[in-house]
Amino acid sequence: MEITYTPTGQRIVFRGADDPLKLKGVKFTKGYCSVVWFEELDQFEGVEAARSILNSLRRAGDRFWIFYSYNPPKTMWSWVNVERLERVRRDDTLVRGSSYLDVIETHPDWLGAPFVEEAEYLRDTNEQAWRWEYLGEITGTGGAIFDNVHEAKLSDSRIRTFQRIRNGVDWGWFPDPWRFVRCAWEPDARRLLIFEEHSANKMMPAETGKIVVDSLTFPDEQGAEAYFHDQIVYCDDTPDSKVQMNVWRRELCIRVHAARKARMRRLSYEWLAGLREIVIDPERCPLTFSEFTLKEFEMDKEGNWIDEIPDGNDHSIDAVRYAMIDDVLRG
Repeated sequence: MEITYTPTGQRIVFRGADDPLKLKGVKFTKGYCSVVWFEELDQFEGVEAARSILNSLRRAGDRFWIFYSYNPPKTMWSWVNVERLERVRRDDTLVRGSSYLDVIETHPDWLGAPFVEEAEYLRDTNEQAWRWEYLGEITGTGGAIFDNVHEAKLSDSRIRTFQRIRNGVDWGWFPDPWRFVRCAWEPDARRLLIFEEHSANKMMPAETGKIVVDSLTFPDEQGAEAYFHDQIVYCDDTPDSKVQMNVWRRELCIRVHAARKARMRRLSYEWLAGLREIVIDPERCPLTFSEFTLKEFEMDKEGNWIDEIPDGNDHSIDAVRYAMIDDVLRG
C-alpha cells in the first residue's frame, strides 16, 4: 500500500485486489507502509512536519521509498530550497528536476498547444519568470547578494596548483559554530576559489587548533611526504578570540593573525560580490556553498528589498571575509 500526504490531509492508496492490511489511523496491525509520497512539499510548514509523519510511518520494515514533489519557491531561503541543498549531498537521496521540455518533443499531446504557446511567449518576454514557472529553477526574488557564485568540482590535482592560499576562521562555540575555511585567490582573473571547510561546536582552542594543523599538513605532490605548511590564518578579532589565538600560537605554532575588521563588514561584502567569480565546490564545502548561494538582502514590511545585509547564517562568509581582508584593503 501507499500513503500520499498533502498539506491538507492524507490519501491512502491500496495496491492489490484483496489488501489484507487493516488501518487504524496510520497504525498497521499487519505489514507496514513502504512507500510515502509528499505532494506539494513546499506547502508544509517545514521539514519538521514531514519528519514527524515519517517517524510514525517508518516502523516495522526494512525497505522504504519516500518521494517528495513540489514546485520550488522563488526565495532562496525557503525551507524546502535549503533542504534540497542538504539532500543533494546525501548518498541515499536522488534529486531530480523535470519540466515540460522533457516531453515537448516526444509527447506534445500531453501539454496541448495553448500551454506550449504561453510558455514560449513568457520565455521570450521574461526569461527569469519562465525559468521559475516552467523549468522549476530556484531563480531567487532578485535580492541575492552574491550572484557571482559558481558551482564546480575542484580536484586534488587542481588544488595543488593554487598559489595564493587564504585561510580564515570565524570563532564560535554554541549555537553559533566555529568555522574554518580555505580558499585560493587569483587576482588577475578576479576569481576566488573555496575548496575546504571545517565546522565544530563546543570545542576548546586546542581541539579547533588541531583541526587547523591537520588541514595545513599535506604533501606538495601526490605520493610525497606530508608536512605542516606555515600559512597565515586570519580570524575574527574579538575579546574572547585573544585567548584562543594565544593557545594556537603557543601550543600549536599556528601563525594566526586578527583580521582588521573595524567597519569592514559592508566593504568586504561588496568586494566579494564584485568579484568576477566565486567558485565553490559544494561537495567539499557544503556549508559555504549554502551560505553564499542563499544570502539575500533584507526586505521591509511591504516586501521591498532594502540596502541592508542581514546578520546570521553567515559563518563561512565571515571566515572568507577575514581570510581575504588584506586583499580587500589593497583592492
